[in-house]
Amino acid sequence: MANSNSHSNSITVTSSTKHHFKNGIVFRPCRHCCCCITFTLVILLSAASIFVFWPSDPDVKIEQLSLRHVKVHPIPPVSAVLLISVAVKVRNGDIYWMDLTDVDIGVRYRGIKLGHVETEEWHVRGWGWCHVFGDIEYSRLPSSDVIHLVEDMTKGKTTFHVLVEVSGQLGFLIFRFPYVFKAIRSCDVLVNTKNHSIIHQHCLHKDSSW
Repeated sequence: MANSNSHSNSITVTSSTKHHFKNGIVFRPCRHCCCCITFTLVILLSAASIFVFWPSDPDVKIEQLSLRHVKVHPIPPVSAVLLISVAVKVRNGDIYWMDLTDVDIGVRYRGIKLGHVETEEWHVRGWGWCHVFGDIEYSRLPSSDVIHLVEDMTKGKTTFHVLVEVSGQLGFLIFRFPYVFKAIRSCDVLVNTKNHSIIHQHCLHKDSSW
């Protein structure tokens, strides 16, 4: 009888501890899993912070490039006077504000530099933008290129090459960062000579520096 009672008590003890033992294995909270999750969250937050706060080049887009006036002088040597209007949008994609010390827009036609527009002292807030407008007049287009220009105008479209150089400094709140950035964009712009709209533009980044 004593053995029977002892066996019964043993079963009772085993039953009372079944939440802690199963097949001889002890279950404890998974601290390792919590550490892994915390580490992963820290890495993700760090990566997001770097993405937000890492400075990037300003985005440059040609919003207008129109051939406003063309006057051909037929008396030899044949030449033409061109009046071109250009507008460029400079967008700041960072949280930092941006002081643009110089924005230079150069326009070429068939390799000939027609002129450039240069402005300075523009302030762009974080995630903001500004527009730079200007007119270029060129009066020495050679006769061979005058013929090509007339042909392009007859077709209703022509291509210009635009080089935009943007330089300035970044800052945050009341602090100005000491280094100067310079961003360069080289764009081929196809223009509709009838309604003065841009049909297509293809831009490349060139040797940007900080």
